Amino acid sequence: MKKIITNTTNIIYTVLIYINYISFGITCNALWPVLIDLSYIYDVSSETLDYLVSFAAFGYTIGSLTGFIYKWINRQLVIIATLIIGIGSGSWESSNTVWLIEMWPEHQASVMQIQQFMYGIGSIISPSLLAPFVHGIANETEINVETRKSSLIIPFMSIGALQIIAPIIMFGMFFFRRYEKTNRSSSITSESSKSDDESETDSDDESDSAPYKMKYRKIKLILIGLMLAAYMGAEMAYNDYSDTMFQYWQPDRLTATQSATVMACLCTGCTVGCLITAIISLRLKPNIIIAYHLAIIIGALSLLYVGRHNTIIIYISNAMLGYGFSAVWPGILAFTERHLKMTDRASSFIFFFTESAVMFTPLLIGQYLTTQPLILMLFEAIYMTISIILFIIISMLFLLT
Repeated sequence: MKKIITNTTNIIYTVLIYINYISFGITCNALWPVLIDLSYIYDVSSETLDYLVSFAAFGYTIGSLTGFIYKWINRQLVIIATLIIGIGSGSWESSNTVWLIEMWPEHQASVMQIQQFMYGIGSIISPSLLAPFVHGIANETEINVETRKSSLIIPFMSIGALQIIAPIIMFGMFFFRRYEKTNRSSSITSESSKSDDESETDSDDESDSAPYKMKYRKIKLILIGLMLAAYMGAEMAYNDYSDTMFQYWQPDRLTATQSATVMACLCTGCTVGCLITAIISLRLKPNIIIAYHLAIIIGALSLLYVGRHNTIIIYISNAMLGYGFSAVWPGILAFTERHLKMTDRASSFIFFFTESAVMFTPLLIGQYLTTQPLILMLFEAIYMTISIILFIIISMLFLLT
């Protein structure tokens, strides 16, 4: 009876987490499509607003570890709000990933893919919700600052209301149906007899030479963290800056509405990919899923660069790119859990690395984005190459030890 009650409670909390991930996807993707509008509203350059990414990333890392005056106050409030959002995002993702794994230890790959699927739904809704309200690059006589402000009030108020619903319900659940921690097995890799044998071997090795194994575990975690830093640097840079890139690249730059549609294609590909991978992950190991998704990303980036003057190819390549992005992040977490076990400390360590590269992205490409928008494609190529090399090294290390 107690087990039935526990499972019911786990299902309720899991559903609430997933619902909030839809809102989370909307919130996290709401700022970037409107950066150009915000540059007009706050009378600053797009390069200055690009530093919002750094503040969001800095806040994320903290969270993972747990007239004249009117104008300047507004700018500071935006930066502070972004920092707070980043802190909340880091804390939320780090804790909830471990929480989901803890509740469903035998299905961690699938629950994380569904988690990303829910986030993807929110990512699709966000640009679609904002598209009618953004104006992008326009003549000041046609679209003034007040028009831009009034246009953005409705979608941002709606997003804020959606984001707060699930947390309020979960707060009430804490008092009326509190979650009780379930006992995790010594290893989460019980998906096959081979995984069980590997776990027993690891346990024997640890008992024979614990210091050696612990030291090696830290090295592997550091390499995984570095890989995540490089990969997330590429993924987040594209998510954050591609909208600006499409509106500035010559000679066929897109309108703000077209650019938002491109982002919707990206998010749709990501969402569909999460749903498909949630099923595929029941059969395939995480390292195989990661490998072919990295290949899809490289193929999509190549197609986008070659066909950048064709709007249809831009849409298709972004849908492919979204599909490629969909499984790498949860795949790496499942890969880590499979081999090293995701403790709270390991999760915080990995999530800290996640945004470390993102913090410095504006310094590397922000000032060149409006004059040389294709700098983003070069940035993507470099970071993806680094992440692929690190993935090969990590895979070989796990095979040899």
